[in-house]
Amino acid sequence: MSQRDPDLSAFFTDIAIIDQLIDALRSRRLPPGLSLAGFGVMNHMVRTGHETTSPAALARALQVTRGAITGVLHKLEAEGFVTLEPDPDDGRGKKVRITPAGFAARQAAIDALEPLVVRFEREMDLEAIRRMHPEIRRIREYLDNNRDV
Repeated sequence: MSQRDPDLSAFFTDIAIIDQLIDALRSRRLPPGLSLAGFGVMNHMVRTGHETTSPAALARALQVTRGAITGVLHKLEAEGFVTLEPDPDDGRGKKVRITPAGFAARQAAIDALEPLVVRFEREMDLEAIRRMHPEIRRIREYLDNNRDV
């Protein structure tokens, strides 16, 4: 077995820790009835421009089981954040659609982080972040395109 670069391992460890810290910050500021998983589902749908999609597509995109996504979707539906409708193209399938309340809850979750974003902008080197971002995006795209490796 060849020895791996410890800097690369530390890099991925730091990214994982940043992700955990951001998730913890978000979860403490979510509106009532919205879980971190639910926010992730709706945020993905809005970010990708798929405000209507299938549960199977969401499970694939978020790399969770269909059972896991079904549980999250049922909770979102119970809160009125999404609707689950029959898929007109597939008699057995469903379509997920974000409701106006869902859009509002997602936006409230984003807005709740605004004070932290303002502080972050004031205290961090934004130019350095802008320079790093293209490479981080390239890493994300690489990993996204190599999920099955």
